[in-house]
Amino acid sequence: YKFNMIDYLFSQPVYKTHFECDEFDLKYKLHKQWESKTKTSYKKENKIVKGEDYLLNKLSEYTKQITDKEHKIKLEEIWANEYGSGEFQETHIHPFTHFSFIIFKKIPKDSGHLVLYNPSVDFTYRYEKIMKPYFFQHIKLEQKDNILFIFPSYMKHMVTAGTNKIKRITYSGNFDIIL
Repeated sequence: YKFNMIDYLFSQPVYKTHFECDEFDLKYKLHKQWESKTKTSYKKENKIVKGEDYLLNKLSEYTKQITDKEHKIKLEEIWANEYGSGEFQETHIHPFTHFSFIIFKKIPKDSGHLVLYNPSVDFTYRYEKIMKPYFFQHIKLEQKDNILFIFPSYMKHMVTAGTNKIKRITYSGNFDIIL
């Protein structure tokens, strides 16, 4: 992926850029929310205590490339996820919002990976054997500390289980474009 530029993954506009995690801080309380039992602060106490303008400016770098219309960004929600060894996040989407993002705060060695699915994956299984390698169904995103990744909220994604000894920490969120 190119930094600071829209790229297209499965013909979907995605964005990957440097994000200085030292410029941003989120106060949160963890609980276990999903089937996977991964620790998260989703739908619980989450408060940006440093760098909200920094985050909004980074999100704007993306939105200014996908629309020429005057707009604002509405941050709908943000939360933290902490993954220990063997912890994962099942396949899901983020409904009722335009875009989602992930801030890779701490990605230790042997962490699980973010996997993004081709939005037409449910229609492509019949063609998988005859169209390889031209029509792939998912991709593992390269990940490291201090990266912001933005994608349309309807894209299915998941996090695989890792064998990391140190917690993998990400901040995830959703936002809308207000015209």
